[in-house]
Amino acid sequence: MPIISLDDAQQLAAKDEFWAIRGKAIQSYATLEQSLARLFSALAGTTQKIGGTIFFRISSADTRRTLIDKLFQQRFHGQYNLFRNSLIKQLKPIDNERNEIVHWNVVNNVGSDETGKTTSRLALMPPASFPSPDSASKDANQMMAFSNKCEFYAALSGFFPIIAMEGFTATPISDADKKPWLDAYSKPIEYPPPVGHVLERFRKES
Repeated sequence: MPIISLDDAQQLAAKDEFWAIRGKAIQSYATLEQSLARLFSALAGTTQKIGGTIFFRISSADTRRTLIDKLFQQRFHGQYNLFRNSLIKQLKPIDNERNEIVHWNVVNNVGSDETGKTTSRLALMPPASFPSPDSASKDANQMMAFSNKCEFYAALSGFFPIIAMEGFTATPISDADKKPWLDAYSKPIEYPPPVGHVLERFRKES
């Protein structure tokens, strides 16, 4: 087995970590999709199996958002309007960023630090683009931030049927436990969430 230097080993580890972070970002978006499928099913008044079958046959994210929006309005009319409007609006940039993470290419930016030592940094870049100071790119930290955002929206949308709709939980939820959730569903979504939000833990992770 060839012996590699410590620097080479660290660079290889960093590359493995980058790929793992990209995979985590894609999985976090899949978790959000599952939550939206459950929300769609609840709003449509059908089972998760039937609703999920319909939802995941729709390949257009725009169409999915439109259907959730219309079903939300039919089910609740003006109630939860502030939450609904912000959810639909804020899902679009998440969908767009997911496409970037999935479809952009991994590029190895080779440079040097202040001591002249060669450095290597992986990043995502749009297809057919070349590294430059002005190039659009996405690094590991941005993908981790995307993962946290997806998990926040997955929790917020996934709990809506349980909190705001009857019959979606076997165990009754007390009014005291519902209150912080209903407070969140009564206003536009802020991300990162403000102090006191029921999902405040995502403030520290964002």
